[in-house]
Amino acid sequence: MIIYVPVDLNKKKMILENGMNIEKDYNKKIGLWGVYVKCISGFLTPKHIAADCIAVNVDTQRAYIANHDLWIAYKLSKNEVFNKMYIASIVNIKKYRFGEYRVPEVLIVSHVKKEDIVDVKETTSLCDKILYQNDQIYIDCLVEKISQNTNVAKHLIVDYFTKLSLKDGDITTEVVEKGNSKLYVFIHKNEYAWTVEI
Repeated sequence: MIIYVPVDLNKKKMILENGMNIEKDYNKKIGLWGVYVKCISGFLTPKHIAADCIAVNVDTQRAYIANHDLWIAYKLSKNEVFNKMYIASIVNIKKYRFGEYRVPEVLIVSHVKKEDIVDVKETTSLCDKILYQNDQIYIDCLVEKISQNTNVAKHLIVDYFTKLSLKDGDITTEVVEKGNSKLYVFIHKNEYAWTVEI
């Protein structure tokens, strides 16, 4: 499996010639299995391939995938809950369902041999195809999760109607949840009224 790893431009030539040493070239340290583990972090589907990227053919036995959005949330907020969610999102590549994460981050926990480093130019069209497919599949997975989880769907609907009320002062909404788990949204505008049953 090809992944894209950002590297220091000053070290790029040396890495292409010698490969990557997990002890020297790691770019991330995370708490995993009760200890801090050095990782080489890269991306399955980068938004763009920068000049400082290299393409690496990874050993799926020694690599994991995590939800990078949760890492960004943790770094920005410093909220430990996001860090725990990020750690919980880590799965072996073989167990990862393509499209499950919007930005899948690959964590390599071993050395990368020089013969496993691929010329980025050879993989550009492949990357564009994977990125497009990941975005489509991610949206499909999200819709499937929402449709299967009525609580998530209800929260989205309530949020939508609340924002609609705030945006248009003529519209008022009232949400009532019945014991049979059905959700009723009452919408009033001027002399008109609608009831939506979910």
